[in-house]
Amino acid sequence: MKPATRGFQTPPEITRYFEEKSLKPAFSWQDVWGQEHAYAFTVAKAVDLELLTLFKTSIQRAIDKGEGFESWRGKLIPELQALGWYGKRKVDDPTGKWKSKIVDFSRPARLENIFWSNVRTARAAGQWERIQRTKAGLPYLLYVRTASANPREQHLVFVGIMLLVDDPFWATHFPPNGWGCKCSVRQITRFEYQRLASTGDYLLDPPTIETRPFVNRRTGEITHVPVGIDPGWQTNPGLSRAKTLVDNVSARLEAAGEEAARSRIAEIVNSPAPKLLMGIGEPLALPVATAGRFLEDMRAKSRLIVAFNATMSRKVKKHEHVDPDSFRLVQQIVDGGEIIDEDRGEDFRTVIAEIEGAWWKLVLKRSAQRFLRVQTFLRTNSHEIGRLRRKQERIGKTKAGEA
Repeated sequence: MKPATRGFQTPPEITRYFEEKSLKPAFSWQDVWGQEHAYAFTVAKAVDLELLTLFKTSIQRAIDKGEGFESWRGKLIPELQALGWYGKRKVDDPTGKWKSKIVDFSRPARLENIFWSNVRTARAAGQWERIQRTKAGLPYLLYVRTASANPREQHLVFVGIMLLVDDPFWATHFPPNGWGCKCSVRQITRFEYQRLASTGDYLLDPPTIETRPFVNRRTGEITHVPVGIDPGWQTNPGLSRAKTLVDNVSARLEAAGEEAARSRIAEIVNSPAPKLLMGIGEPLALPVATAGRFLEDMRAKSRLIVAFNATMSRKVKKHEHVDPDSFRLVQQIVDGGEIIDEDRGEDFRTVIAEIEGAWWKLVLKRSAQRFLRVQTFLRTNSHEIGRLRRKQERIGKTKAGEA
């Protein structure tokens, strides 16, 4: 019998973060800036799409298999040679803004920078997703000293900071905080927080964040970067991913056809995304259905129906039978549910539907900008359904009398 072997199993949230990045050829690292890194994969000077694809697929393999730098580099070199990108090559700036550069993608230092920058940000994004899932029992983060033999003095200032998971400090200071940064955070319980806090050796209040202006030489954009953090690293990969993923997906769904939009939304609502986004402090609108018949009926501006993360969180806490997975039912209710007139006005539609023996009530609201969102979503019962129908009959008779 063949002996069982056990290797490092990369958490799915890490592989998913990197996998979902789109390719963006760039001449300079400043061409892809800030939060854009959350969904765009780039390598400075890799303006050739075939070369950029090679970098992404090879790093993806390494992340999936838990491989280190040397293993990745050993497999990449023959592939670079086959593409004709091993050794020095002249690269032209596609925008024409800057002069051509001689680049050597086979240099160990360059490859090490490419590899670890992508692997560490992917791990950080995956860690943030896990932090959001477990913050009820582990509500605090502790900034831990770097594992580097030569730590940066500016990063040592952050060591010992203990703050709630959703403190705004982590939006800018969640590591890595620069090129080659090996800093980390540890998620802790309330009990451990109190024990460490009692020693007086830790920082319990958010520090004053001083910033310095940084001018992006490619775009002219001025960004105020916290002191101690390298320009371009002032974003939380996991938090940025959530924000940009929603914005990016919504834009793509608007441009897609009805069938493609429905298919992608089904993937989203059946993924960990609803639960993840519910734990994020800033307002985010997750597409949960296409409007179908309500697009014309409510004179909506967009084909998408969204649910704000705060609304989803409230419904899950308030209603016993509603959980993050329940929102996959919204499309089914929109498509085949019975419209009930509750006399709420033209900006609202109440829809009821029986799905697998259970009754559900959905209320859609049209915003002032004519976008559709979920206002109410709950599981109900036949008694309540009967009450709603009787109410509709009374409203109908009243309106008929007034006419």
